[in-house]
Amino acid sequence: MFRTRAFSSEVDTGSREENALKQKIGAPFRFHRNGKGSGQAAPRRRVALKRLVFFLVAFVLSLLLLARVDTHAAPRVVSSPAKFAGAFVDWGPVGRERMLQAWEKWLKQPPSSVLGVDFYGQTNWDDFHKLDWVPGLWKKLNPSRNVVWSVPLTITGTPLADVVSGLHDREFEAAARAIAAAQPKAIIRLGWEMNLSQMGWFAKDHEADYIAAFRRVVGIFRAHSREFKYDWCPGWGTQETPADLAYPGDDVVDYIGLDVYDFNYEGSPEERWNTQYLKAPFGLEWHRDFAAKHGKRMSYPEWGVGQFGDNPYFIQQMHDWLVKNRDNIAYAAYFNVDGLWPTQIDNGKFPKSQALFRKLFSR
Repeated sequence: MFRTRAFSSEVDTGSREENALKQKIGAPFRFHRNGKGSGQAAPRRRVALKRLVFFLVAFVLSLLLLARVDTHAAPRVVSSPAKFAGAFVDWGPVGRERMLQAWEKWLKQPPSSVLGVDFYGQTNWDDFHKLDWVPGLWKKLNPSRNVVWSVPLTITGTPLADVVSGLHDREFEAAARAIAAAQPKAIIRLGWEMNLSQMGWFAKDHEADYIAAFRRVVGIFRAHSREFKYDWCPGWGTQETPADLAYPGDDVVDYIGLDVYDFNYEGSPEERWNTQYLKAPFGLEWHRDFAAKHGKRMSYPEWGVGQFGDNPYFIQQMHDWLVKNRDNIAYAAYFNVDGLWPTQIDNGKFPKSQALFRKLFSR
């Protein structure tokens, strides 16, 4: 953005300084022109004063030119890279917190500065009660760490309509209570990737139930902490159903997320980036525009290389996208665990991507 007002004031200030300089220098020059103090040295003094005037005027004009160049310069990156350096990491010998501390050190990020990502009970409804100690372990190992909690909207086999009717309020109460006690400012990523058929809360043909269930569970969580933030997060691309049909409403969403992975599509890395990610239906540009339309910041709770293989081009483009849109992005987290395909990036499996990632996302 051009700093028009600042530039105008700089020009005005410079002009006043220039006039003041001319007046100060002009006074003794006029003194000599009036004949006082005349002699053989007078012409030499007049020449010296003219040179001094010329030098000072040139100096002031140079400063004004530099100010003009600065106003047209690209804005500097002022956001801390820590918000782009979050991660989902392995459990490790003790818990994810210890692994995340190693991740922070690897990226030279300040202690406790990056977000951790975790998943709260997905196998059955009993997990909502049995795993209520996990948020407390995060807190025990590091009370300063904030966490993105991915919370299922239902369990596979249980229709969303049952959640809407309140049949599983107790389970969500247990989850909300446990997370609020450990991370009262947590980000709750509720019912993520609802546009993928493998999710138990797949929204196709059940959009109304998904929306109602999402809104009901947010109400339960809000009763336990008013500082929770809520992330609505589809998977990128068209997938099996249009994601926006399941948007639950601006009053229950704080961040609009998108999970993005480098798949083995046809074409060069450059072609795939443009067609499958940047400009794809429900891709990055859609995400940016949809979030802006709803007045929300974006997030990237899961992203990574892996299925295509070692692809530093994807790493570079994701980094550039994050930086370009930094003012409108709340956070990003790399999926640093091998899941359905390898995505871990700090173990040497993808050496080119690893080296570039560390360079770009280090402090």
